[in-house]
Amino acid sequence: MASPNTSKNKHSLTQLFSAEEIAARVRELAAQIDRDYDGREILMIAVLKGSFLFIADLVRAVKSPPVVDFVRLASYGSATQSSGIIEVRKDLEMSIKDKDVLVVEDIVDSGQTLESLRSILLNRQPASLRICTLIDKQAHRVTNVPVDYIGFSMDDGFIVGYGLDFAERYRQLPYIGVLKKESAHI
Repeated sequence: MASPNTSKNKHSLTQLFSAEEIAARVRELAAQIDRDYDGREILMIAVLKGSFLFIADLVRAVKSPPVVDFVRLASYGSATQSSGIIEVRKDLEMSIKDKDVLVVEDIVDSGQTLESLRSILLNRQPASLRICTLIDKQAHRVTNVPVDYIGFSMDDGFIVGYGLDFAERYRQLPYIGVLKKESAHI
């Protein structure tokens, strides 16, 4: 087994969005959310694990009273294509019936997992359901899942930092960067 320090496992990281850019964008999103919810309580649902830093900052930035819950999902399919079928690994702890719900996601790529979650949540009869994502990646989108609040849009690239990971690494970075493996595919 190769050690993690061999050249085979080295990655290069190029900063895409700085910590300051992220913080400013989170404040802008919070202001937009506050305008739309007009002081009503918001049940914010974080999709774990990648959105935990994003939702923490967003909750602190909104003025509308937030309530927070978490969901953790697992996608099924081959390595190159998602089936769009999800398993709920950690379900919500509270009812969303008749509540204003805001799903907070780290990244929307194909949109299949988020569309499946959206269908599950709509069946639970919330008063409203909106989606907020930190990163909207349109290049691989295969479904028209509606995203109401978008932090940043990008075309392609494997990104890490600010909660986003590669093999559970890089989540702690205060910025978002594009990760490239120097000698092999990620």
